[in-house]
Formats: sequence, C-alpha cells, structure tokens
Amino acid sequence: MYSFLLARAVVIALGLIATGVVIGSIEVRGAFRPKWTHYTFGDPGSAIGDVRSAFPTALQCNLWWIAAYGTVLAGCALFYRARAGSKLGGQAANFIGAAALIAVAANLIECRLVSIMLTHSGTAWRTAAAAAATIKFCAIAVAAFGVVAFFAILLRDALGTCRRAWTWRRTQQASIREILRSLRIFRWMGLGSTDGPEPKPWWDKVLASKALPEPTEDQEAVKEAIGDSGQAFDDVLKNQQSWRRAYNVPGVTTALKHRTEPLRALCLSGGGVRSACVAMGAMQVFSKPSSATGPAANSGTGSAQAPTLLDGLDYVISVSGGGYAAGARLLAVQGQLVDPKQKREKPGRLRPKRNIANISQRFEDGSAEFDHIRRGSSYLADSPLGLVRALAEVLKNLVASLAIIFSVPVIAGSAAGFLLADVPIAAFPPVSGKSTAAGPNTPSSASLVTHPAAYWALGLFAVFAVVCTVFVLITEWRSNSRCSERRMAHALGMARASAVFALVIFTLTIALPALMLLCSAPSSHTPSSAGGAFAALSGVVGVNYVAALVAIIWRDRHKLTKSAGAQSTPRLLKRLLPPEVISLLLTLATLALLSVVWLALLGSFAAGAFQYCTQTGWGEHFLNVPPAVWWLGGLALASLFLGFADVTSLSLHPFYRRCLARTFAVRRGTDGAVRYDDAEPTWLHLYGRTTNGPKFVFACSAAISGPDKPAPGLNAVSFVMSADYVGGPELGWFHTDKLFQASSPRIRRDLTVEAAVAVSGAAFASAMGRQNKGVEKLLAVSGARLGTWLPNPNFVRQLKNSTGSNGSAPDPLPRVWPKSLPSIRGGGYLYREILGINDRDARLVQVTDGGHYDNSGLVEALRRRCRLIIVIDGGGDPPPLPVGLTDALRLARYELGVVVTLNRTGPYSIEGITPGSGKQFARDNALAGLNSRITRGAVVRGVIKYPAAAGLDESTGTLIFAKAVLSERCPFWLLSYAASTAIFPHDPTSDQWFSEAQFAAYTSLGRVIAEEAVGCLRVLQPHDSHNGRGSAVGDGLPPAPPRPPVPVTSQTVN
Repeated sequence: MYSFLLARAVVIALGLIATGVVIGSIEVRGAFRPKWTHYTFGDPGSAIGDVRSAFPTALQCNLWWIAAYGTVLAGCALFYRARAGSKLGGQAANFIGAAALIAVAANLIECRLVSIMLTHSGTAWRTAAAAAATIKFCAIAVAAFGVVAFFAILLRDALGTCRRAWTWRRTQQASIREILRSLRIFRWMGLGSTDGPEPKPWWDKVLASKALPEPTEDQEAVKEAIGDSGQAFDDVLKNQQSWRRAYNVPGVTTALKHRTEPLRALCLSGGGVRSACVAMGAMQVFSKPSSATGPAANSGTGSAQAPTLLDGLDYVISVSGGGYAAGARLLAVQGQLVDPKQKREKPGRLRPKRNIANISQRFEDGSAEFDHIRRGSSYLADSPLGLVRALAEVLKNLVASLAIIFSVPVIAGSAAGFLLADVPIAAFPPVSGKSTAAGPNTPSSASLVTHPAAYWALGLFAVFAVVCTVFVLITEWRSNSRCSERRMAHALGMARASAVFALVIFTLTIALPALMLLCSAPSSHTPSSAGGAFAALSGVVGVNYVAALVAIIWRDRHKLTKSAGAQSTPRLLKRLLPPEVISLLLTLATLALLSVVWLALLGSFAAGAFQYCTQTGWGEHFLNVPPAVWWLGGLALASLFLGFADVTSLSLHPFYRRCLARTFAVRRGTDGAVRYDDAEPTWLHLYGRTTNGPKFVFACSAAISGPDKPAPGLNAVSFVMSADYVGGPELGWFHTDKLFQASSPRIRRDLTVEAAVAVSGAAFASAMGRQNKGVEKLLAVSGARLGTWLPNPNFVRQLKNSTGSNGSAPDPLPRVWPKSLPSIRGGGYLYREILGINDRDARLVQVTDGGHYDNSGLVEALRRRCRLIIVIDGGGDPPPLPVGLTDALRLARYELGVVVTLNRTGPYSIEGITPGSGKQFARDNALAGLNSRITRGAVVRGVIKYPAAAGLDESTGTLIFAKAVLSERCPFWLLSYAASTAIFPHDPTSDQWFSEAQFAAYTSLGRVIAEEAVGCLRVLQPHDSHNGRGSAVGDGLPPAPPRPPVPVTSQTVN
C-alpha cells in the first residue's frame, strides 16, 4: 500500500511539473514589466503613470506566471517528498512544499496590494506590498532547492540503474537486450520480458545473516543464571537480550557446533610502530615448535597437532600497530594472484590460492623479510626528502580541504551579490549605474540598508510562531485527550516551521545585507585585488597547517611526563572542568574560527559582486569584466572538480597506506625480501585468507552520532575487516567478496589487506571515539586525518526490508532508500566530518582506528566466545595502571556480560606487572635508576566467565595478558638501554620514526613477554582455568586493602 501511494505521488508530481512547464511556455513577458520591482519597493525614480498604464496587462500575465512556477515548485517538492532518502530529507521536502505555497499566496497578495497602491496614496500600502514581495522572493529561494533536489534524485537514480545494469552484465554476462527488457519502464510499457532473466538486487546477496548464540537449558551458565534469578529460561534470555545481540558474529556459532576444543585467539594491541615491534617479537616466539605446549597444543584449524602455537590459533585479532605485524605475516605467505603488469584484471573471477608457507614460517629472527622491516621501521619518512614529501602531503590535503570548504561561501556569496543587485529579495530597490567608485559610502552600498518591509515580513512569521505556541499552552491547560495531543503536535510543528522561515527571512533580508555592508570595505580588495585575496587565504592556510601539525605530534604529550611512573597533579582547569567539557570547548572554538572565516568570505564576495554589478551593469558589460574577476569562474570549475573528488583520497589515508605497504607488505624472494608492487591490489577477500592457520581480523571502529549513538564517552561501535566478513554486531555484516562486487572502484581500494591495516591504525581522525581530544574538527578541516568511509550494513539491511526482498512486508518508514552505494565520497562527507554527522542509517559510515573502541582487541576475542585468549599489549599505557586492559574489561562487562577475574597475588598476578615490584638493584649499581620502573613479571592470568547469553556449554576460560613492561627477565643490554632513556617502554604513539635501537629494544621486549606467556601456558592446568583459585581483582581494578584472599569479580564490584 505504501509503495502504491509513493508511485501515485511520483506520477502526480511529474504531472504538476509538466503542467507548469506548459503554462510557463505561454507568452508571459508582460509579467516582467520594467520598473515593476522598483515601484514595489519604493524606488523614487519609478514613474507611477508608467506602472498604472501597464498594470492590467502585466497583472494578467503575472497570474499565468504564478500558476506556472507554483505548479513546478509544488511538483518538485512533492517529488522530493516521495523520493526522500532520509527522515531529514522528508522534513526538508515538507518545508520546501510549504515555501512553494507561501510564495504563490504572497505573490497574489502582492498583486492586490500593488493595484491598491495605484489609487491610494501613503506609505502603508507600499510597505505592505514590499513585505509581500519580500516574503515571495524568500519563499521562492527556499522552494528552489526542491528543483535542485528533483534533478539530483533523477541523476542519482539514473546512475544507480546504470551501475546495477553494468554489474549484471559483468557478473552474469547478460546481453544489453536482456537488461533493457528487464527494466521496469519497459515492463510497464509491455515491451519487457515477463519470464526472462531479471537482475537480482545487489542488496539481496551482500548481507550476511545474523548468527546469534543458541543457549540451551542444560548449559552451565544458563543453569547458574536461572538459579541466581529464580526466573524461567525464556525470561533469563529476555533479560540478556542486549548481550546476546552483541555476540552476533557470523561463523562463530557454526564453528562451536563442530568442535570440542575451545576457540583460541591472539590479540595484538594498538600503539603504532611501538606495538608493531612488540607484536613482531612475540609472534617470533609463538612461531617456535616449543611454543605449542599445554592447552594450546591441539589445533583447531584441521590438523591433530599444531606445529606451533601461532598455527594452532583460531583468530589473530589486531588493532592499529598490532595490525602492522599481523598484516605483514598475512601478506608474507600469499602467492601472487594478480600480475601487476597485466593491463586489465578481472578480480571477480580470481580465486584464493593456497598459502606458500605456514604463518609461522616467515619473519624468523634473521630472515630477509624481518630485516626488511628493521630497515624500514622509520616508515613515514626515513630521509630529509621523505620528510619534505610527508609535509607536502599534509599541505596538499589542507589546501584541497580548504578549497572544498571555502569554495561554498565564495560561490554562494558571489551568486547572492549578483541576485541582490538584480532581484530585490532583501526589500531594497536595485541601484543601477549611478556611481563609478567603490566603497561603503557609495549609493550602491547605501542601498544595502534594510527596508522596513523586511522587519514586517519577519514579524509576521514571528507573530505566527508565538500564536501557535500560545495555542499549545492553552490546549495543554484545557485538555489532555488524544485529540488535543494531536492538535498540540501539529501546532508545535507549525510554530517550528514558522520560526525557521522567519530565520530564512532574517538571513536574506537583514543579516546578509548587514554582513555585506560590514565587509564592503574589505571587499574592495577582494576580489578586485588578487594579491589581497591571496595574502588572506595564505594566512588561513598557514595557521591551519601549523595547528594541524601540532595536533598530530602533540596528541601523546601526557605520556612523556607519566612514563617514568610519576603521577602529575591535575591542573586547575582539569580539576574545575571534566575532560569532556574541555574537549567540547576546543571543538566549539575550532568551529567558531572556521565560521568567522566562512562568513567573512561570504560577505566579502557578496559585497564585491553587488558593488560591481551596481556600478557597471552586469548584463550590459559582461564581456568587460576585469581579469581579476574571471577567477570566480575558475573557482566555480575547481569546486565542480572537487565535488567529484573523493574526500578519502584528499586525506592522509592513501599516503599512510602506501607508507605502511612499503615497509610491511613484503614476501620472500630468491635473493631476499621483495616488496609488493604498488600495482598489485591485495584484495581482502583473496589475500586475507590462510590455508591452515588462524583467521586474521583487523579491528576498527565506526563513528555513530545522533539519537542512536553509543554510550557517552564511547562515541564509536565495533567494526572489523576480515577475508570473510566486514562489519560489526551493532551495524550488521557484509560478505567481503560480495561487498567487493557491489562497490565502486573508489571503495574497492579500501577493501584490501593494506587498507585494512591502515584503517585499523587510523589513530587521528575527525571522529576518535573514546579518545576524543577536542582537535578532531581541526584535523577534519586541515585534511590531516586518517580513516575512510565504507558501506553501512545497517543501510543495506533497511534497504532490503523496504523493498520486501526478504519476503517480509515493506518497511513502513516514510522514506525511500537509495538503491545504490555512492561512487564518489564527495565534499558532503567532508562537511559531515566537520559537523560530526554520522547517522546510523547513512549509506556510508566513517571507519577509523580500532583503538577508538578497544585498543587491546580483547573485546573482539570475547565476542567470538574464545576460551583461551592471549593478549600482547604494547599500548604504552602510562604506569602504574594498565588502562587499556581495564577499559577492555569494563567494556566486555557491560556490552557482553563477561566477567574477567585477574589474579591478585602470586605468580602471573596483577601486582607482578606493577612498576617497582621487581628485584631492586643496589644503590651503587649502574641500573639502580630502574628500581621504580622494573617489574617482577609481564604476564597476568585471569579467569573468563561468560554469561548465559553466550550459549557456551563450558562458560569459563583463561586470559593470559602480557604487557610490554620493563621486567626483571629482560636481558642486560635491554636494561641498559632502558636506563639510558626515561620513557622506555612507553614511547609515544606519535613517534613513528623508530631508530635501529628502538626497533631492537621493543622487538626484544616482545620476545621476553611472549616467553613468559608460553611459560604460563606450560604450567596451566585445565582446572586452573575453571575455578580461578587464588586472590583476584575484578576487571583489573587496583588492589583492595589487605584482607583474606577472597576472589573479587566484576559482579561484586558492580
């Protein structure tokens, strides 16, 4: 029924547009009498006799013209409403439709008032007519957006249809005749085939089905939950429904049904190249045959006995810098699937090949590929020329971003100045060539003073909004019935719409002329003087460039002061204001500065264009435009080009991806390591697989804002990339290979292993989740941002529901979902980043660093219900607290219902990784300065307890957490290195220029903590991972005051 109504609305809208075009083609030139608008707005130069004699003919023609543009604007608004792709779009279409009706009514009233003016003297009728004309022009300005939306929707639908047809032809080798006969318009005309092949919608195949856990009443955790709550089985599941949805990961439930061994995962934390070195050293230890001992000896990947611990894992989950090392391991065992010298490849026909080696058989200590990474550890810039190239990349992106942002006010201001000089929408009489001088005191500038009619027009809608509000208050006082509630809702809607329209009139008739008058003096240098404009814009670029570099480099400054173990005293500002408030104030300051520059450009160019037209006459002297003004046309063409440019391509993401690939994308050759060719695309669904090894998962995060945003302070949801699936439980899942087929070439470039590593490590972006620091908007404006925009599974799911393709009824939402993914992530997405618009149901979602959600990767391992998890944490948390671990445990407790109990005392306990707990050196020892930093160990063991919602037969597991700390197990040379630098092992993440000493130190540290983790596995007994004997601390909280050793879990803490 809803689809039928939409189809009828589209037909009616097209009929109205066609009718208006036909009416408008009638001779209506009499409606545009010379000096008509001059007389309406009180131009003293207008002769009343001329108007009186021409009025009857002009009135008749004007009525035809009102009918013409009224039907066209109403038809475009109705079409926009019927085809709106969002709730906001539907509301905008309603407002545009109301503006069209207001324009028609105001124009009719204007005609009547002008006729009265011909026979009555006095200023009252003239002011009233001017007010009506002002309302008319402002309403037409608003309704004109419906025309733009009409053509934009037609273009979008045409491009989407062509892309779907091309995909059908490419994937199913359908002929052009079959494609044309399958189109709806040909079927409607009776020319299409009724039984022939029809292209299946791409959204039917790309989505992965939900894979929720399947708890049963005989499971241990379910019995315990029933006993604790005293509720029935169904009630227990209903109470844990949120947790159950959070375990929605395709393939996990099926995998658990066909095995008796627990799922095992290795988590590699984020932390830039520091974490990559730690992970690289740890995986060297896990690649030794001696590491496959204890509970990890049995393989879950097909063979009875895994040769190494690394080969026997089910998952390798990496975040940020950990993904550098994971991606390097993954690409090192891949054969060449695409010939870089091939002119044209067909990726849809490629199939994965068997790996050329096991994951554990690469990157051994002393191997060629390991030496390649050692030589390229300063991967961003390893020479002065490389540093210049990196700085030039930041400058290029800054200029491109500012061009996109500031081209809008320049073009809009110029257009507004031209229109205000010819069409008096601001209720002042146009001024023709009366002056040849420029300046704020010329007659043309004096005409910018607003006419009293503007205030009357503004007051009319302001009064109407007040009346509606008073009606709501009276209705609320008189009755509380359902009918009165509906009337109140309608009245409030009309009050809001009236207030918005009053704001439009204020902007066009009062604010914009005032801004033009304010900027009229500076505008004498812009654009008439190219040097002045260049100097001003250069200053803006320079300030933003320096600020962007400071924001990038200075983001980890707190680690420099806390790395030695000292806790600094909070400053007065931090004590008075919460960090969230400080972040918000910084964001507002950035947007305020940007708004000032934006408005200054708008006013300056509007004033300059207005003065030029009123002094020279735009229509008569178009060919005599000075050369300094022609650059406006060039700027318009540049903005058109930038509108088709990809905002991800104009960020640091491609540069970052290439830098990482040059160092970490390498395979073994006959004469050493061979870098991946830049022309060899490492497609994620092909190059992201292993033959007999673990599945590699690159953990990212998706920014969500608005009503559906996550908990305050988190601001991001889980989003992962792997060879099989892309997405997360909050938004949904894609099949990676099918998403690749449905995506445009620009998006495909971000569906590679190299791109997944770069996106997972997008540390600084315009949305940074839990790590927001208030500089995100500055990064967005400057172009110095990482991350990308990828298709949103939630959008595709709602699109599928709305078309009824899943066999269900159509979605009753009052919107029409676009049936294609964007092929260009244009300038609109840059404005989304600046304004923080990340809707949950948008076509694309902004994907950034996984550390913005969980920097350890532990939550993703728990989400996959692994019962043996090893975490290699190279996050560099400022001591003494393992903040990354506690954040992950808290997130797992509230999103998954998982309780992790850490050992408090004894071997592999939380106190063992506390700085100062290690064996102290004598005062006269050269290493005595390390006493406050050295720890007794680097590994903490914990017990994992899954809730009933996880659906596990065995609900307990083991966590082995290995942290990159300065342990007493470190060799002497590593301790000596630590003594020579106060911040080891907590070098800031902003330091991505590692020296040979730093690379060796962190890689060696990774081996040390991994050997201790293997030792923990060797002594681990099965019952130890179930009963959690010994003192423990829930969720990794600091040790409680001395008391009997009773286990404390996050349940008792909460």
